[in-house]
Amino acid sequence: MAKQVLIATIGSFGDLHPYLAIAIGLKQRGHSVTLASSAMYREKVESEGIRFVTIPPDLARLEHDAVMRRRAMNTLDGTRYVVQELFLPPIEEAYRILLEESRGADVLVGSLGAFALPLVAAKLRIPYLSTALQPAAVLSKFDPPIVPAMPFLPMLSPSILHYVYAGLHTFNKTLLKKAYALAKNEGLPASAVPQLFGHSSPDGNLILFSKHFMRAQPDFPQPTTMCGFPFYDKLDGRQFAVDPDIESFFAAGEPPYVFTLGTSAVLDPGAFYNEAYTAVTRMRKRAIFLVGRGNYEHYKKMESDRLLVCQYAPHSTLMPRGAVTIHQGGIGTTAQALRAGKPMIVVPFSHDQPDNAARCVKLGVGLSIPRKRFNANLLQQALEAAPKLNELARSMGVLIQSEDAVATACEKIEATQPSPRTI
Repeated sequence: MAKQVLIATIGSFGDLHPYLAIAIGLKQRGHSVTLASSAMYREKVESEGIRFVTIPPDLARLEHDAVMRRRAMNTLDGTRYVVQELFLPPIEEAYRILLEESRGADVLVGSLGAFALPLVAAKLRIPYLSTALQPAAVLSKFDPPIVPAMPFLPMLSPSILHYVYAGLHTFNKTLLKKAYALAKNEGLPASAVPQLFGHSSPDGNLILFSKHFMRAQPDFPQPTTMCGFPFYDKLDGRQFAVDPDIESFFAAGEPPYVFTLGTSAVLDPGAFYNEAYTAVTRMRKRAIFLVGRGNYEHYKKMESDRLLVCQYAPHSTLMPRGAVTIHQGGIGTTAQALRAGKPMIVVPFSHDQPDNAARCVKLGVGLSIPRKRFNANLLQQALEAAPKLNELARSMGVLIQSEDAVATACEKIEATQPSPRTI
């Protein structure tokens, strides 16, 4: 039977694309889908024939505010800043919009940053599926993440981490104070407020990363469905072909290095592209720089017969044909690099990126250079060492390509029954 499904997500392309992939999958299976997100994604989502609803915040302002961009990508304080000063202030407005849009829905599916959706689910008693895009969001005691503000976590035993995580859940009440206030005003129990650290839902939890990136752990939330990475990276529903300039560049010589900072870190690149330019020029190697819209005119001046500078291109059309991918470690970019089956060098900026980088290194598919230490010399050393990782990277690519995350997620959503939510 066809279902009415509402999906809400807030963040960068890495936070939008997996849910858009699932929305398209649900639509193809005959379900009615609404995707709620920031206004700047309306055209992209609607081009795929998916109904779109705008919810705050409007993240497009990050492109025009340098101070906001730097604070959002700050290694130690970036996550707190994004949560408390970008995502939470408009939570009441987002709640009112989602409350109205969710009436009649059979299932609600939300990203970690869509803080209002679990409250809506509790208010309307609609089944709600939580999701985790990256291992750091699960917060396992048996495979703890690397968190910039708490680098000691991987050194602690599960028994000690039990108490540390309990403290984080207590801190949740301070960090998400505005959400708790909203729940109280709406007559909802405190348990309806999502947990920033290790959030889960009794109705179901979709793990939207590969079991080959992080194995299932005994303390994963239950019930859990490990789906894999849901992939989508088209420019929009009407355009997918690689730019002719990119095709010509690939045809003109050996596989290039592919440099990208995703769609968040690219707003505050620092010396990343300058140091990369120095390294590839010195090595006399070919490279493609994906630099974003705001930086394009500045970095376009670097272009030569060995270097192509682009605003954006679907990662799935570049990474498999490149020699090495050098990126920031966002989960969307990391997933594409893993699927490509080529070695990577990760330069993590903030949030979950240090943990994603460490997991790539542990798997033997990548190397990592801390953002503060990143320079042309270290990059050159890493690029020269990267070919040793070719075989493991190729094997990982085969494993990732074998998964059908969209189908698995859709099946779980279809199986979710519209019974009253227990809170």
